[in-house]
Amino acid sequence: MCPQRIVIAVPLEESLLPQLYEWGSNFDFTHVDEVHLLHVVKKSLTPMEYGLVESPDDFTYNEMVLPLEKFLRVEGQKIVPSDYTGALSYEVTKGFTPEEEVVDILRSFRATLIVVSTRGKHGLDGFFHRSFTDYMIKFSPCDVLVIRPPAEVKKSV
Repeated sequence: MCPQRIVIAVPLEESLLPQLYEWGSNFDFTHVDEVHLLHVVKKSLTPMEYGLVESPDDFTYNEMVLPLEKFLRVEGQKIVPSDYTGALSYEVTKGFTPEEEVVDILRSFRATLIVVSTRGKHGLDGFFHRSFTDYMIKFSPCDVLVIRPPAEVKKSV
């Protein structure tokens, strides 16, 4: 059997984290050799009158790395069970297109699965919103597990 390497894309949005906690508490990690918790900081270029400005700049990004790694460790304790015995790593990186950066990371880790949480936007909300999850489904070199938000129960009147 080939080694099982899971990458968990950890978002900063608090509303997307509980579904990852629930998944982690129910998932059987006994067959998993490596778990990588990953967050990609989105870089952007802004045109200014004196040229293009990259945000965050290298200094700001370097200041962000330690708090983000701490965040991944704290969230990782809520996602990955404490009795997990495989390798566990925390990765923070940056890119202009986080989706492409993650695909490259998946290839370099030779990941067998990426776990992503989604907002579950549909209709016009989903149409006008670029989805990280959709990109992973289309271009990921490994299997994608999409953790959806809990279904809302509609009450009839």
